[in-house]
Amino acid sequence: MSGARTASAQRKDGRAAPSRFAARARRQRLRRVLAGLASVAGVGVVAAAVWLVGWSDVMTLENVRVEGASGQLADRVVDASEAPLGTPLVRVDTSAMAERVRSLPEIASVDVERSWPRSVTVSVTPRVGLAAVSDGGTWLLIDDAGVLFGDTPTQPADVPVVEVPLTPDAAPTRAAAVSVLAGLPASLREQVAGVSASSEADVRLELDSGATVLWGTSERTDRKAEVLLALLAQSAGTYDVSAPERPALRP
Repeated sequence: MSGARTASAQRKDGRAAPSRFAARARRQRLRRVLAGLASVAGVGVVAAAVWLVGWSDVMTLENVRVEGASGQLADRVVDASEAPLGTPLVRVDTSAMAERVRSLPEIASVDVERSWPRSVTVSVTPRVGLAAVSDGGTWLLIDDAGVLFGDTPTQPADVPVVEVPLTPDAAPTRAAAVSVLAGLPASLREQVAGVSASSEADVRLELDSGATVLWGTSERTDRKAEVLLALLAQSAGTYDVSAPERPALRP
């Protein structure tokens, strides 16, 4: 009897083992099928998203916002940007837009960013005119870097006039003249009738008295101004403070 039960149990175990292996195999196949379906679905979602953002008209460029400028300058910024309206925002070349705006003489710096879902924001820093110069027919403003911009037919009323070269390579000379002018103390500036420069090392002041000041470079402005104010107690046709430790007066 014991031998019969053992044989019967072995037959049952023999049938159970293949059944367990088959169930495990079915589960593994099911997991592979589900994983494949999930992968296909994921690819489809990504493809749909790419099409939606990059090719459909759902997120196309419709508006250009300008920050840092207003009025006519803002209009010029928009025109110069040549924004590709109607292009999907993700495909807009913001670097190219910034480069085009940067070509405007009035603009010192620019940054262009996408503003989802349908805009770009152009942030600009306009140049600030610290002096004006005439080219004989029009007037131009000069900023602290010596850049010329903002030509007008009439002399600007709110900035001093300087005499400086207008060639592109003379920007450092113009910057030196503007730097000296901007650094003068009020007590000296009110006596200055004009500023001229033929090079970075040859900045000159013309005083209301008719005297000329040989200023030299734009370095050590504070010290030169201090020395000049002391020298003005003496009458002279020319005051040389280009080397403030060794100032000189000439008739």
